[in-house]
Amino acid sequence: MNLFDLDQIKREVKTVRVLVYPNITFQKDLEKDSYIQVIKNQIKLLNEIRSDLWFYLVLTEPTPSLMFDNVTQYYIDLPTYPPTMRSHFDVSKIQKILNNGLDFDLVMSHLPEHTHALKNTMYNVTHHTPPVFGYCHWFDVKDVVAWPKDSFLQNITGLLEYDRCYLNTQHQKDLVINQARETFNDTVIEKLNDILTVQHLGVNCEDIVEEINKTPEKTIVFNHRPDTYKHFKEFIAVTDKLWEIRQDFKVWIPLLEKPNRDYVVTYKYNKKKYYQELKRCYVGFSPKQKYGGWSVATTDGMMNGVPYIMYNDTYYEELHPQGDFFDDDYEAVMLLNTYLDDPKYRNEEAKKAIDCVKTTLIYKDKMIEMSNYIDELLSNTRTMGETDKMKEILEFIKKGPTTKEELMFKLGWGRGIKWTPYRRALMNHPNIYDTMGEYPKYVWSE
Repeated sequence: MNLFDLDQIKREVKTVRVLVYPNITFQKDLEKDSYIQVIKNQIKLLNEIRSDLWFYLVLTEPTPSLMFDNVTQYYIDLPTYPPTMRSHFDVSKIQKILNNGLDFDLVMSHLPEHTHALKNTMYNVTHHTPPVFGYCHWFDVKDVVAWPKDSFLQNITGLLEYDRCYLNTQHQKDLVINQARETFNDTVIEKLNDILTVQHLGVNCEDIVEEINKTPEKTIVFNHRPDTYKHFKEFIAVTDKLWEIRQDFKVWIPLLEKPNRDYVVTYKYNKKKYYQELKRCYVGFSPKQKYGGWSVATTDGMMNGVPYIMYNDTYYEELHPQGDFFDDDYEAVMLLNTYLDDPKYRNEEAKKAIDCVKTTLIYKDKMIEMSNYIDELLSNTRTMGETDKMKEILEFIKKGPTTKEELMFKLGWGRGIKWTPYRRALMNHPNIYDTMGEYPKYVWSE
């Protein structure tokens, strides 16, 4: 049976309707945007865990990889320059999406800077006051931001509208908390500390290789962005020094436009071929990074059997605490030299990398935790008791499937009524269900 076959499950589902607000920064190729990659994986895994979710996604254009059976896509124009995008909230366009015919149980916001405006618009348009949780991909911390005016304060005030906001690493959280202390009092900092929740970006089980490649080519891979905040120049300085010692290796930098050294190659592949090429690599390099975020590049390599030498800081220790770490360029050169000279040691470290991924970095485990938190949020949402109006609503639904708009019209309610407590009471009622589809409809079932 199709999981979302309306005819078969319309009387069996307590639908949970989730508005997902985006953080899109790479509109040139939306499918490669990091937010799209994250939300695609989250929806896929949540659908494997449960069958009661309906997602309303705000996007900039139709996105094939997000066309799940339980997803409605809406499209708006957004500025492409990140600082401008974070400052831009189009009330009139969001009002059209948040039309009164829809129900919203939760808001999953990936852009804290817009969360106050989003809640304000939703509360005024939909009669809903749902809790907000989400995920933050970027914080404008002062040591990292490259544009003239950052949005750090708007980011923090937006976060305070959340019940929970996931972020990549404890290192990131510490950066945010420490900078927030410069402006906010201890009470706010304590609340912010409770809201920010570390959730490591894991990998899918099916993407993890069963066995390492025991006879790889002598290729050092740098599959991060070749940019300043990833200390790319420092990496090249390391490999230059290594090249002075030996010339039996090459360096693969897939995101570099063209080679900048004779020993550098920049082959570019689709995702499947990229993974295959990683399996042939000898060792990876994880550089110092200003932002301290989660390194998907490193987990990409590890799940394909590539051991990495990593800069000695907490954001890599969270990722692979049993890995090899370096404090400076000299140690990095010596480590790479050791790997290239000792295939047995290299293979032992490759096996440790795969074992680490399998035991601590399975993304579905993180989504099971998120699914449990969704249930917790719903159970903590205010629920209407057995009032006369509630009894009247139940009698209306007994007569046949009906919508929120129809119920509110029959009751003569205006825009000031909050529907969320009534919806929670209906979804908790043993005989009331919500049809699985874009537009909610309440159904009575004996």
